[in-house]
Amino acid sequence: MRLTTVDLFAGAGGLALGMELAGFKVRAAIEVDKWAAETFQVNFKESKVFTDSVSDFSDKQIAKLLTEKPLVIVGGPPCQGFSHSNIVNRDPRDPRNSLFREFLRWVSVLRPAFFLVENVAGLLATKTAEGRPVIDVIEEEIAAIGYCSDLKLLQAARFGVPQNRERLFILGAASQQLLTRFSWPRPASLEPISLWDAISDLPESGGEGYVSPPKNAYQDLMRSDHKGNAPSFHEPMRHTARIVERFKAIGFGEGEASVDVELKPKGRNGLQGKTYAQNSRRQRPDAPCSTIVASSHTNFIHPYFHRNFTVRELMRIQSFPDHFVMKGKRAVLSRSLCLKKGLLDDMHLDQRMQVGNAVPPLLAKAVAEQLRVACIGIGLRNAA
Repeated sequence: MRLTTVDLFAGAGGLALGMELAGFKVRAAIEVDKWAAETFQVNFKESKVFTDSVSDFSDKQIAKLLTEKPLVIVGGPPCQGFSHSNIVNRDPRDPRNSLFREFLRWVSVLRPAFFLVENVAGLLATKTAEGRPVIDVIEEEIAAIGYCSDLKLLQAARFGVPQNRERLFILGAASQQLLTRFSWPRPASLEPISLWDAISDLPESGGEGYVSPPKNAYQDLMRSDHKGNAPSFHEPMRHTARIVERFKAIGFGEGEASVDVELKPKGRNGLQGKTYAQNSRRQRPDAPCSTIVASSHTNFIHPYFHRNFTVRELMRIQSFPDHFVMKGKRAVLSRSLCLKKGLLDDMHLDQRMQVGNAVPPLLAKAVAEQLRVACIGIGLRNAA
């Protein structure tokens, strides 16, 4: 059997890229967002990409999706705040009412040897409306389809990613024997990659070439296979003069809440607006970056330039290589504003959201390499 995988809730493809770096072939991906699906397809040209919801497929359609059963199914189903129904009294925090159950339906139909789920660390502290730990319900649901499971919190910064990002991984196996063949990856013993280690060869703005040859192993890895003398997707946001002055007043580790009153954001009425400590935080160059999230276009300031990070800088921080291409618009208005203004064509995940939602590929690779070892150990070798 070949080392093949199917990616559900695929997003831009961070988890899929990690699997491919470890030797797996992504045969199919399901992603409901149009722009994210386009990003996935352009970077994984040999994969079948379906711009649909996982719940749109019947069991029969799932069974006929591929000519061969995948060895592993991966994905990041949203376990909180999602429900298939608007029925009153349904608890959106209960994974039995969420897309997590749809993920397990695919596992139940395709019966892979392993499956891998990625989610936020906060899932471990989440409870249903009845007070039950969500993770207990998840483990029960996994056992109900005949799979064994194990889970692990992994810190991305300890696996070569220049970012403090803790994520929960849940591994499922078709039998206890298979589960015992898997070992979670051990963190690297080297010093974490700092933010400046990751991005110091990138120019101040788009259209300019790299400022130097790769300065370290991380930059060399990010630039390998990239054709061209300049980074792509590196166009900075255009800030007003007032915002630039505000950024200049923000030091390392500080945010917009730390600036003087005259520089704080103003509301629509011209009076002082609300300030948030988590907004416009200037990142320290000598440490891993804070967690990149979907709203990162307002969260962070470059350590030395008075602007937010570019899409390429965010991708570097997430460990996406420079040859990786993004589709969709760089940034769009919120979903509610798009609806209000009738911008229905913009109601998709923009590039920054796609990057922020992704699994760091190098973290995914570390887990995938252990999956590959487990597969080879039981004779499931790659025949490709």
